[in-house]
Amino acid sequence: MISPAEIRTKGQRLYPQAIAAWLSGEETELYPWRIPANLKLSEVHSENVRDVQSLRQSAKETIGYGYCVEWQSRKSRKHGENDFFPNAITFDSRDDLLKLIGKQSEFKSLERKVDKIRARLPELEVWLHKAWQRLIDLDSIDDLISVVEYLVRNSRPDCFARELPLAVPTKLIQNHRPLLTEWLDRLLPDEAIDCSCDPKHFEQRYGFRYFRKHILTRILDFQLQSELRLLPSELSLPPQEIARLPIANVRAIIVENQVTLLTLPPVDRGIAFFGMGMGITQLFDIDWLRRTPILYWGDLDVQGFQILAILRRHYPSTSSMLMDMQTIRAFEHLATDGTGHLPQTPSELSESEAEAFWYLRSNNLRIEQEHILQVNVNASLARHFDPTYG
Repeated sequence: MISPAEIRTKGQRLYPQAIAAWLSGEETELYPWRIPANLKLSEVHSENVRDVQSLRQSAKETIGYGYCVEWQSRKSRKHGENDFFPNAITFDSRDDLLKLIGKQSEFKSLERKVDKIRARLPELEVWLHKAWQRLIDLDSIDDLISVVEYLVRNSRPDCFARELPLAVPTKLIQNHRPLLTEWLDRLLPDEAIDCSCDPKHFEQRYGFRYFRKHILTRILDFQLQSELRLLPSELSLPPQEIARLPIANVRAIIVENQVTLLTLPPVDRGIAFFGMGMGITQLFDIDWLRRTPILYWGDLDVQGFQILAILRRHYPSTSSMLMDMQTIRAFEHLATDGTGHLPQTPSELSESEAEAFWYLRSNNLRIEQEHILQVNVNASLARHFDPTYG
């Protein structure tokens, strides 16, 4: 026979259905709510007495709330004629269910939040039915509604999210981007949403200013630095600003690691970028790179060659340096373990690059850029850029 603890567990599982009925205004059709229950008596009379007593002691008829037991008189050869046979378990009201499973306080909080949304943002009614669970642990409902109301009136505000003229915490939007995205996508007109932006890029999607990622850049030629009217030779700029530089007749060098960038020697007409590993895709917004010879130098490991392949996919004329078997053999004594990943050879690699890739993959090796001697770096750059070298 079902126990009080099992009834409580069933009540917890029924809670979402109870909330759905409340939201839909269909509670009158739900209660009294009969729940599936094993009410079969045991073959042992003493066990029946114990189980029935336990069921009665925890029922609403005894403690004033919770489940109700419908008792039925039966005549049985085993148990004689008794009126203690349980025939059904029901919840007579939402309050009975909530109190039994300890959800009264949670429901009151949810009820307040739903009422506020319905009063101020009634267009979110469908969302409420689908995602009411998102409101349970939400403490900033009034502030969030205020933000949404403001953006409905003032779409694409062209300010930083922390600058909204509202008496709300400055980190509110930052801390609730996923929820606000769901709401704004439902409430704002199409022209107020940049749907080409991934929802993860909240500020761009809804017209806020945002901190653009910067690319560490070095000008390797003093003459080029003068042409560009740049006082520092080392600077950090968003890719959109790098794309606006009046660049012509240059050589671009992209390296995987920051230390390597900072130790590059002077290069005639040279400009160098810190590729930030897989963050190299940020360089794809720089249109003049399509007309520029590009030299890539990454770590000697599987990931380094994968980055090279990604770059070459976007800029097909990209060359590589110090990413071959000769360099591997010269510095293999400084190798460490790789990640153990076993990807297929990227189709964008040359024959010599593919050979190096396969060797590193097969032996799970990594030779980091910083281990390559500066004399080797200088010599490799000279071979690529000085046809008279050697």
